[in-house]
Amino acid sequence: MALNTDKIGTSYPPYTYEVSREKIREYAMALGERDPRYYSDGDDCVAPPTFAASFTVTKGGQAAFADPDLGAHWTLVHGSQSYRFGDRPLRPGDVLTCTPRIGDISARGRNELLTIEVDCRFADDTLAVLSRAVIVFLGSAPGADAATTGASAGEGTA
Repeated sequence: MALNTDKIGTSYPPYTYEVSREKIREYAMALGERDPRYYSDGDDCVAPPTFAASFTVTKGGQAAFADPDLGAHWTLVHGSQSYRFGDRPLRPGDVLTCTPRIGDISARGRNELLTIEVDCRFADDTLAVLSRAVIVFLGSAPGADAATTGASAGEGTA
């Protein structure tokens, strides 16, 4: 079943994430980071840039995957991840409002690419981080079955 391209541009209900010192430390330790700011008890504590993955990748995609009209399925791989950051780093105590959105759906061969954007804002509504994840749905592109059937029957070959 193909993804529903009518869902491009759909925003899902926002969720809140509070950045904590302990989560920053846990994330930094898991990555083997050594920057002392990630472990600081002081005002200089900041999160590593990729810390945003801990609250955007899975949580940001939950609403889209739960949307029965999207047509998502579990034959997939994570294709890519990118971030655009605001003007200041994440710090303990920051409370972010994150809004997931379907940025794009496209077909490449037999596969479909779903771009999920999660726009996270500080309390003053300035950008904290914009996450873009591309999820590759395997074998569900429109016409994929016909292309497979035709190729196996020798159709379209010279």
